[in-house]
Amino acid sequence: MIFFDIDGTLLDHKRSELLGVKEFYEIYKENFKIGREEFYKIWCEISDKYFNIYLKGKITFKEQRINRIKDIFSYSNIKLTDEEAEEKFKIYLSNYENNWKPFDDVIPCLKELSRSYKLGIISNGDLNQQLLKLERMKIKKYFSNIIISGELGISKPDIKIFISACKKVNEKPQQCYYIGDNFNTDIISCENAGFKGIWLNRTQEVLVENKVKVINKLEDLVINL
Repeated sequence: MIFFDIDGTLLDHKRSELLGVKEFYEIYKENFKIGREEFYKIWCEISDKYFNIYLKGKITFKEQRINRIKDIFSYSNIKLTDEEAEEKFKIYLSNYENNWKPFDDVIPCLKELSRSYKLGIISNGDLNQQLLKLERMKIKKYFSNIIISGELGISKPDIKIFISACKKVNEKPQQCYYIGDNFNTDIISCENAGFKGIWLNRTQEVLVENKVKVINKLEDLVINL
């Protein structure tokens, strides 16, 4: 059984986010005294902050969206109500979703692997949004089991999400592979759960100590299994 992460592994999330933020900035740039690059940097910092709080179960998925917009506008001393922030987030979300696109190596890889392996998903995030990503990218059909943290109430790097996935598919961890782009959240955690981790290092990041299997593109996955 081969499990995949979604964002940064199958979906080119950073590209989608960048284009979504770019369009959002153009709409509201009169409210900000910073350039687009600085705006994007702040946006990412705020997004990561609140998404991690959401993953810890301290706020809802909806609340993390609202808080992100409130924070970004607070840089210009603009206070928004929850309703105003939610409406503004919808504008970003529409642009973000319209730019969802899989990496070029995703579909050829899934087609090849699905001939010999059962494929699954283990991903952090909201169940409905993650399913929508797979549908929009036209790859949902390749996965027999989809495990999303928002449904389980357990998020990576907690190894329990990997153990739960194994129980669901009736497989032992040692019989499962996990492919992800985040070295710590995906690979270290899955290996601690007994999985065989393969790090998809698209940015060719260099680590001092690295004993896990590494690939730079999904085309190389078959030969590493």
